[in-house]
Order: sequence, then structure tokens, then C-alpha cells
Amino acid sequence: MKLAISCLRSLENSTYKTIVVYNQGNLSNDNLESFIKSFHLDCHIIGDGTNVGTTVGRQKCFEYIWKNIPDTLYISELHLDMIFSQNWEDPLVTYLENNEEPLVSCGIVDKKGAMPFLNKNAALPEQLSQYDEFLMGLRTDSVVQGFTNPCIHISEILKKTGGYNAAFLKGRQCFEDDSMLLGYYYYYGTKRGWYPKVNYNSVVYHEIAGQRMTAGGKSADNFDGLVKQYGTMGLKALSELHGSPWHKHYFLTRYQEGVNK
Repeated sequence: MKLAISCLRSLENSTYKTIVVYNQGNLSNDNLESFIKSFHLDCHIIGDGTNVGTTVGRQKCFEYIWKNIPDTLYISELHLDMIFSQNWEDPLVTYLENNEEPLVSCGIVDKKGAMPFLNKNAALPEQLSQYDEFLMGLRTDSVVQGFTNPCIHISEILKKTGGYNAAFLKGRQCFEDDSMLLGYYYYYGTKRGWYPKVNYNSVVYHEIAGQRMTAGGKSADNFDGLVKQYGTMGLKALSELHGSPWHKHYFLTRYQEGVNK
């Protein structure tokens, strides 16, 4: 709840304040609605308090937006362990308006002060009230290869690629982002040489980023679904799409294992 309060309070200073919340549990919808009313945000609550997992929860949010808020141009995926600087999305929206990209990720700093993709570290503030100035000070005019959340999607393109397919991704979490990236990759075609990008003109605090393979559930379920959906060549493509050494090594190794079976 402390993370949720910090996250939602920081989002009050965003340019766009419409948020769709999928209730995965801990609070009833009535209690969740009562809690959210204390924030100056336009919140829509869906779900019934059942933990349906990352894939289904995110996809249901997308589908709710496409059906009920059809004029939406951009969709971002937010986690409760994030703290946002004021108007954090503006540089990312400007980037998408001026570049032919389906999505762009925000620069992040994690709970250890690490700034992935830039190989930098920062000393975290002691007080929550200091985070806005801290995050603004980390901004730099740098766009690098990579993917992380939060990211901002162009809603129309996300809808065309389908988002997350629970028919393949049957596990509660892990590898759903990779499935989405391959959808964009094949939508844009190999000729363009598209790859995801992280834009450090905006920086967000994300306490725990990356694959959460120990967060519960069987990560192998979604990995198997990923391979079933996109095949072994999809693993090779992911080793080239990702910017982080861990992802490159992981997917290239899995590709080689698949080839040698």
C-alpha cells in the first residue's frame, strides 16, 4: 500500500491522468474504489479481485480502453513500484509524434540506483519529497536500444498487433513483454531493422525491473507459450531486439538449444 500511495501520488502531476486499474486482489472493488478516490486521478476499476496474472490483467486493460475510451492515442503500462516525475510522459509522447515507432520506453533508475542501458549509478534520495527533483536531474538526451517498463504504446498499433495473447501465455508472469516485442517486430517487418528503444529524456523510479522469474508461478509456462507462438526463430530475433547483455545471452542460448534438439 505504501508503494501504491507513492506511485499514485506522483501520477497526480502527470499530463494525462486517466488510469485503468485491474484489481488482482487484496482489496475488494468497493475498498479499492474508496482508496483511489483520495487521488486526483480519473480511475477506472476492472476485474473482481482475482489474481489472473500479468498477461490477462494487462490485456483486459487494453481491451477496456479500446472499447470504452476509443479516442485514446497512447497507452502506458504502469506498476505500483514506480515513482514518476512531473509530466514524465511528455518527452516520450513528443518522441513518438516525431518518429515512426510503435512504442518507446522510459529511462529508469532502480532501488539500487542503477540506470540500465547507460551503465550509470545514482545515489537515491532519502525522502519521497525529493524524488521529483532527483528524477528530473537524471534526464539526459540519450536514446538507446532496449526495452523496459514503463513504456508508451501507440494505441492503434498495439491493437493491430494484438497486445498479449493468453492462448499462448498461460503462466501468470514472465516473457509477456517479449511476446509483445515480437508482435511489433513482425508488424514492422525485418526490412526496417526495427528494435525497441529507451529514451532517457524522461526517467522514472522502478524499484524492481526486468523479468521477475522468482515472483511466483511457473515462468516456463510463458516461455513455452512464447516458443509455441513464434517458434525458435523468434528466440533468435529476441536476442537481436534486446539491448541488455543478459537478454541477448539468454535468448541466443535458448535459440541454440532449440536448433540442436
